[in-house]
Amino acid sequence: MTISVSAASKHHLELLIACVIYGTVGIFMELLKDMSVGSIIFYRVLFGLSAIICYLAITGNLGQLSLKRKKKYLLLLGILYVSQMFSYYSAIRYLGASSAVLLLYTDPIYLTFLAPVLLGEKNTGKTIFALFLGLVGVFYVTRPEGGFEQLEIGSNYLKGVIFGLVGGLFSSGVIISVRFLRNEYNGLTQLVWQSAISLAFLSPFAVSLPGNVLVANLPVLMLFGFLITGVGAVFYIRGVAGVSAITGSVLPLLEPVSCIFFDHTVLGSPIHSGMLIGSFFILAAAVVVSLDNFVFLKKLIFGGKMASNKKMPSWKRELLRLQDE
Repeated sequence: MTISVSAASKHHLELLIACVIYGTVGIFMELLKDMSVGSIIFYRVLFGLSAIICYLAITGNLGQLSLKRKKKYLLLLGILYVSQMFSYYSAIRYLGASSAVLLLYTDPIYLTFLAPVLLGEKNTGKTIFALFLGLVGVFYVTRPEGGFEQLEIGSNYLKGVIFGLVGGLFSSGVIISVRFLRNEYNGLTQLVWQSAISLAFLSPFAVSLPGNVLVANLPVLMLFGFLITGVGAVFYIRGVAGVSAITGSVLPLLEPVSCIFFDHTVLGSPIHSGMLIGSFFILAAAVVVSLDNFVFLKKLIFGGKMASNKKMPSWKRELLRLQDE
């Protein structure tokens, strides 16, 4: 019993550490100077992928990277992944990390519409309620302090909102793609291949980056890639593999919380009341789609594993977030 509790605590800790690491993305984006979003993502993925391949080599698991079936879905996953990252990081540039990460967490809203069409799953009263909560949250997060009447067409704020919402849409696409690939490739293998595919699409941004700018930002880029794509991803995948689906769905909600915390305390970004209200509704929507019933909630709080998750729709189980993030 002691061994199982210790193992569970270890996996919980790994998952929490990963989410805190993911929350530092705004700090790195602020530290990187004179670089386009595309070039930042390229080098972050490059150094992170190198770290993961080294990890697999040391552990003797390089063999798991062999390609199997469903290669076209693996390519689709890579395209959706790079699109998600580009939208998310662009939203951070225009809107700030706090609002951007909350808009990224709107994927349950899109999945409410997409799951019945692509996965053949019916919406319930609970998913409709989650959709309502999410939409209310988006309203408050995207609403300027002075009201929507102050929102100017073509402004950076509006660009950030659009990029953030599009990022949430691509995030839902990533989740659905993972659904089709999970029986062929594990989480780490998917991460390696989607990262490699991303590098191919982002290579023009790397080529166009001046050498002196790359050299000036190289230490931050290496740390960024190592922490977010390397350490964070490995901890995340190891963590979710050792906890129940419900725990793995709820604990990652620490990511937007930590992102807002670092954005405010380290970067000094203001937090307005609309952001706090919106974050409550968006995170509540994520909790609603994760919790199947009150029995799960009791087990989450008081311990114990779920007897079964057969009644939980597959797309909700896939709300165990990849990366980056």
